[in-house]
Amino acid sequence: MGHRCCGKRKCAGVSSNASSQQLLEHNLVGTINVLEYCKRNKAGFILLSTSRVYSIAPLITLPLAVENNAYGPRLDSCSVVGLSKTGVAESFSTAPPVSLYGATKLASELLAVEYGEAFGLPIWINRCGVLAGAGQFAQPDQGIFAFWINSYLRRRPLRYIGFDGRGYQVRDCLHPRDVAALVWKQIQSPDRQVERVQNVAGGVDSAMSLAQLSEWCAGRFGKHVIGRDSGSRTYDVPWMVLDSTRAKEQWDWQPTLSREQILEEIALHAEAHPEWLEISSSR
Repeated sequence: MGHRCCGKRKCAGVSSNASSQQLLEHNLVGTINVLEYCKRNKAGFILLSTSRVYSIAPLITLPLAVENNAYGPRLDSCSVVGLSKTGVAESFSTAPPVSLYGATKLASELLAVEYGEAFGLPIWINRCGVLAGAGQFAQPDQGIFAFWINSYLRRRPLRYIGFDGRGYQVRDCLHPRDVAALVWKQIQSPDRQVERVQNVAGGVDSAMSLAQLSEWCAGRFGKHVIGRDSGSRTYDVPWMVLDSTRAKEQWDWQPTLSREQILEEIALHAEAHPEWLEISSSR
């Protein structure tokens, strides 16, 4: 897999070896096909969306401070709708650009709500942060926590890319079991009269930078040298932590697995499966 890093880099359909049309067909046309099925069968629809629906421009220009090797927004120096000490809320801007990937997800959200209104279907939209856990494909664009831990353990080349090459960029993580718990609640409550869209993430308690993740790995596996590349990349943002207050208030939901539990679960799986990086990269 070579030298990679990022938070959750969604540049699908942009690079020369990727098909923009295929991205649209998979994410958007695929959603339409499922919604048509739901319409015919009067079925509910739950969409796992993404933090990538939020506008890149205000995220890139956030005034930031560095504390404990991690970026954090300087809230005393800015006033952005939908941003607070608990993270990015659903009211944060979704104006483009959001990436082609983000645009397909946002369009899917809009269509889902319209189908729900037009045909009386129960619709729930969960904007997820970075999912992480044992057995996840260790790929830098989707499984950055699994990729980093597996690569660090195997002493594979790693490097911080962008933002001065120091690894200060921050994401929060969430275990799929916690997502499943919310989805189960939604399946059982098709008629609940609450907002249809909610953030679903680990939030500030589970957030960490790549540099902090490397520190965790060093304590777990020993030292490993991380390279640096200060070059910027399209769609990378320095800080993205989702605020899941709405999901907690509407569904009495909150994550049950801590950041430490998630990281340790991945580490144990990595130790038990030395072939995991090769399996992941060959899919």
